[in-house]
Amino acid sequence: MIRSIVGAVKRLVSISAVSAYLAIVGCLLVLAGRIRVSQQRVGPKQRSDLGGFACRVLAALRPPFKGELVELVHERGNCYIAPLARKLISDSNGRSRLKLFEDGQELPYPHSNHDDIRQVGAGRYSHWNDAVFLSSSDNSDPSKNGRRYSVREI
Repeated sequence: MIRSIVGAVKRLVSISAVSAYLAIVGCLLVLAGRIRVSQQRVGPKQRSDLGGFACRVLAALRPPFKGELVELVHERGNCYIAPLARKLISDSNGRSRLKLFEDGQELPYPHSNHDDIRQVGAGRYSHWNDAVFLSSSDNSDPSKNGRRYSVREI
């Protein structure tokens, strides 16, 4: 009887060790970007708590993203679209933590409605999926006005 208990304990320890190892490897693969984690939609506009929680935890563990916007494509009106090099939590699936800078100055209107970016412009922007929808501060063409546009996650 004692041998069967010792055997059961050894199996339990082995299973626990393998489970912990796989969990650590899985987390490292997610942090390295080899496995993507996306939020699941429960209803039309609802997110599952687990998907949102996992994305927030992963965002807190990795270093903040920053980069230059180089591929600016005119969309419509004052709106230009620039793809991002990394998938981040955006306004389409939570609340973006991305700030947009024009020649080092933070633009004043994050999380703007896309129609407002197109019609009003004046530095409005939105981080949506894997891209930034933006307008320059003076509604000039950001791909030709000679200014540098960069983003930084806070």
